[in-house]
Amino acid sequence: MRGISINALLGIAIISVQLMRVSAMPFVHQQNVPDILHPSPHLKFFPGENLIERRDAGSNCQNLSVNDLKQLPGFHKLVQKAKDKHGNGKYTIKTNDKHFPGYPALICVHGPAEVTYKSGTTKSHYCQPTTADAQGTLTGTNGTVAVTVLQGVQTTAQYTISSAASIGLSDMFQTQVGFPAITDLFDFFTTSVTITNTQTQSFMTQHTAQTTLTLTMASVEGDKCEAKEVVQQCTIPSTGKIQLVAEGTAWWEYESRTGDKDNKDAGKHYAWMLDINELPIHERSGYINFVGNMQVVTKGNYNGVCK
Repeated sequence: MRGISINALLGIAIISVQLMRVSAMPFVHQQNVPDILHPSPHLKFFPGENLIERRDAGSNCQNLSVNDLKQLPGFHKLVQKAKDKHGNGKYTIKTNDKHFPGYPALICVHGPAEVTYKSGTTKSHYCQPTTADAQGTLTGTNGTVAVTVLQGVQTTAQYTISSAASIGLSDMFQTQVGFPAITDLFDFFTTSVTITNTQTQSFMTQHTAQTTLTLTMASVEGDKCEAKEVVQQCTIPSTGKIQLVAEGTAWWEYESRTGDKDNKDAGKHYAWMLDINELPIHERSGYINFVGNMQVVTKGNYNGVCK
């Protein structure tokens, strides 16, 4: 200690205290980020901008809102599960929280919708056959005449939503609609449609399955050649149903930290997530019902005559 003044010693002590104060400064956490039980060791926090955006109009999935969640038939089971695991504390439910973009909650179309006809529907019930001149061009010389015609079926279906699903109200969804075959009229086919989940909204879909045929008829000079076709025009009443299914994650955010009664080692946190997919599919579904008519036109059974 020889050669060191008291003032110098005091200066060293002050510097040491200041260094200790700097090294002991607490880590400042991001604001507005809930303290949660990490559902994954790789969970990342994204404070600031909302990174979960509304899906494009006409997508087969849309974001699930909290109000949508509460409309699910099995919502009460999620509430009970949260109570059983985390107690009776006050909470706020959130879906698509901007802090957790990796854990969305969605409403998605479940499989293609399928149209239903009345039991026993056949073409004889709803179709009226007529005979008409074939639409084509008569060409040819040297004793033959050829006519090019279309053969096949064309359908136009016009539907109105008779009852909207309780989830995803007013949202737009894109889906496939399947039309069962009707014997001797058309085979099974599907079309793509975009619908708005609002009662009384209408949508239309079309399908064409036609081929080009060439009829060749023998003729002699001076004959008049005609090609006749059988056209069937049908109006077929039908109904359909589109199933919407909720999936993903919902967050229970509590006013005070709470634990998990089933996992006491997890500690206490402000927010816990619940898996919507744990509900049976029928308890997280809603249905869009529609009704209307199919207009069907078939062309075929051509007959060419020269006389």
